[in-house]
Amino acid sequence: MLKLYTDAAVKASTGRAGIGFVVSGNALYEQIAIPLEGNDWNNHLAEFEAIKQALNWIIEKGWNDQTVFLYSDSKTAVDAVHKEFAKQPLFQTYTEIIWALLDQFPVCVTEWIPEKNNKGADNLARQALRKAEKEQL
Repeated sequence: MLKLYTDAAVKASTGRAGIGFVVSGNALYEQIAIPLEGNDWNNHLAEFEAIKQALNWIIEKGWNDQTVFLYSDSKTAVDAVHKEFAKQPLFQTYTEIIWALLDQFPVCVTEWIPEKNNKGADNLARQALRKAEKEQL
């Protein structure tokens, strides 16, 4: 069983963003911070991107044979994944990509959590944003 916490940080004035995620399980604890390329990010898109990249990362590690509990403080992203539908076309595209990734896991439980319960992923996303701003990716 894996626990996955995801978050994104966006600077609205520049459109730059970073994502962070924490993966924990039996004798496992990984922290990942990834600056996102480009300067056209908004918070919702970056939150979807964080989930997508985190799931891809787990699959690339070969850990997708486990049940995953996915936690995010993005109500928009969690609701879209739960319903398998988003009103905005770009969010719907992300939702479909995420569901294709989720199909590669035996079970994935997605849950919204308050921001205060997502500090690890939040700190990583902020670190990645600072790096994106510094490097102007």
